[in-house]
Amino acid sequence: MLRAVASRAGVVLFRRPGWSPERYTRWADQLLADQVAFIPPSAWEGGTVARFAFLHPHTSMALVGQTLDRMADD
Repeated sequence: MLRAVASRAGVVLFRRPGWSPERYTRWADQLLADQVAFIPPSAWEGGTVARFAFLHPHTSMALVGQTLDRMADD
């Protein structure tokens, strides 16, 4: 039996002042290599941003915090 569920995906953009597109790429590549998250850099309003797309309804705030902490630590 197939069951359809309404999507509740959300997207949030983060910009780290002073980061180049290359820096976003290095950060994103490390997150992927560490199997933390897949957050490829995106372009928005003429600049580079981290685009968090929450697809899984059980994504924890702890994981979001861990990911943002890694951005702040760099």
